[in-house]
Amino acid sequence: MIIIDHLIDNFDVYIDWAFGDFYQEWKSGQYKKFSECPSYYELKTIINSVNHLRKYMGWEALSIKGMIQDRE
Repeated sequence: MIIIDHLIDNFDVYIDWAFGDFYQEWKSGQYKKFSECPSYYELKTIINSVNHLRKYMGWEALSIKGMIQDRE
């Protein structure tokens, strides 16, 4: 399972980068739904991918809503 831990850690770099872009778009106030943000689908795809690994490890799944709540 240590290999899976390292794989998840590597996803974190991409999640942080994609979330940063998404969060700026969201906070601009130009969009009413997450899916209207240009970077939404990229972030959602990365999160969906890593959540399969997190589920395997017995960890909590990531969500965009949860990430926004953690940031604010």
